[in-house]
Amino acid sequence: MKAMKKITCALLCVLLIGSLFAGCSNSNKNEEADEITSSTMLVAYTAEKAPFLYKDENGELTGFDVELFKNAFDSFKGDYKNYEFVQVPEGYKLGEDAACTDENGKTYTAMIFIGAMQKNTGTANEDYNWSANIIENRIVAAVSESSRIASYKDLAGAKAGVVSETAAAALNDNFAVKNSLASAEAYSSADEAFAALNNGDIDAVIIDDFSLYAYPDYAAFKIIPGELDRIEYGFAFAKNNDYSAGFNEAVYEMKSPDYGDGDELTPLAEKYFGNSETCVFDFKPEQK
Repeated sequence: MKAMKKITCALLCVLLIGSLFAGCSNSNKNEEADEITSSTMLVAYTAEKAPFLYKDENGELTGFDVELFKNAFDSFKGDYKNYEFVQVPEGYKLGEDAACTDENGKTYTAMIFIGAMQKNTGTANEDYNWSANIIENRIVAAVSESSRIASYKDLAGAKAGVVSETAAAALNDNFAVKNSLASAEAYSSADEAFAALNNGDIDAVIIDDFSLYAYPDYAAFKIIPGELDRIEYGFAFAKNNDYSAGFNEAVYEMKSPDYGDGDELTPLAEKYFGNSETCVFDFKPEQK
């Protein structure tokens, strides 16, 4: 930061007096913003959540959400001139609480939340203006191609292997399916679970899409139609702004082969998730 306008970390104040101030993360200083002013769009995150948002070996913030935001910024920034990523505490109120304060006591509020932001959890749908769904993580059941199991009802009496805490949570929430199983054994990886399926030790693998598509031979197995759960990810915008619409159009242009360098969204998803199947962005702007 330039000396004339040094941004100070105010997170300590949150811990000491429970104020609304959250600290700017200087370690993630983005070169786009030499100093934070009223023309700087503050982009908030609470924690590293790879592959959406994390620090690389040089301590720089990166990830799917980070690159997506950077690529879209110029197309929806409005009157903002630059941007800065700031880490805020859990419970931060977007568009209301201060994310940064300068040496003169002036405060700045974040307008966007990124970093594996989940819709349909708690009061999230009421708290924010949401972008269109960008990434989805379904929890599904995979069986061998020759299996008699064709629906979740057919899992009755089956032995299931469960991969990931996400899949285990979804199974626990689906009492009818869980109680119908003969057994449900946790596996530490997709490799172990699918090896057990191939060996006949289990009849089905309960797994989330992120783990499934990271398994090289996932196409050799049959996915039962439907899902146990679906986790939807997007960008959350403060209720007091309408930037979500502009962001949707910016991402639409990134995905469309008719703009710029063609589809840039699919390669970005493949870079960070190892597949494009979980990237479900299907927003289409209204015809004018």
